[in-house]
Amino acid sequence: QSDDSDADMSDADSELDSVLGSDDSDLLARSMEVLHSRCLEGFAMWCSYVAGGFSSPSTVDKDTLKSFADMVTKNQGRNISRLFAECLLLRTMESIGEQLICCPERLSFLFYKIVAEAGGPDEEGGPSKYVIDFEELQDGLPQMQHHSNPYIAKKMQDGTWARGLNFDDINESGIQCRERVAKTYNEPASWHVIIDSILCYRVPIMMKIWT
Repeated sequence: QSDDSDADMSDADSELDSVLGSDDSDLLARSMEVLHSRCLEGFAMWCSYVAGGFSSPSTVDKDTLKSFADMVTKNQGRNISRLFAECLLLRTMESIGEQLICCPERLSFLFYKIVAEAGGPDEEGGPSKYVIDFEELQDGLPQMQHHSNPYIAKKMQDGTWARGLNFDDINESGIQCRERVAKTYNEPASWHVIIDSILCYRVPIMMKIWT
C-alpha cells in the first residue's frame, strides 16, 4: 500500500529542481518517461488487446482501458513522481506475487483494478492510495499446490470438483478479466489427443497429402 498526493509530488519536484539544473531536470524527466513506458509496456498492450475485443468483460470498461493504455504510451509531460509510483507498484506486485510473475496478463488485470480503485491516471483527483490484496494477488497458487494435475478432476478446497490448475489457466483468467482464477482450458486426454492434433495441424496435413 502506498500513498501520494499532488502536493507531495509538487514539493518533491521542487526539491529536485533546486538540486539539479534545468538541463538535469529535463534529463531526469525524459529518463523517467522512458523507464515508465518500458516497465508498463506489457500492461499497455494488455489494455489495447482487451479494449479491442468485440465484447468487453463486465469487470472492465473499454474507455478506461484506452485511457490506461494512453497513460503509458503518451506519458510525456506527466508528473514524474506519479510515473515512479506506478512503476514501483507493478514491481512490488511482481515481487510479492512470487510465481505470478510468470502470468503477466493476470498481473495486468490486477494492476488495472488497483489503479482504477485509486482514481485512475487522472492526476487532478487528489491523493492516490494503491492497495494490494495479497490473497487476490496470489489467487491460483494455493489451488495449484492442492491439485496441479490437469488431466484428473479432484475435489478442491471450496468443495467443487475441478481439474488441476496451471499457469496458463491463471494467465488466461487475466485475459478474460475474471475476478477469481478458474480453469479455462481442458487438456485433451486419451483418444481426444488424436482429434486435437488433427484439428490443430489439419492445414499442414492436407498440404502434405496434396503434395
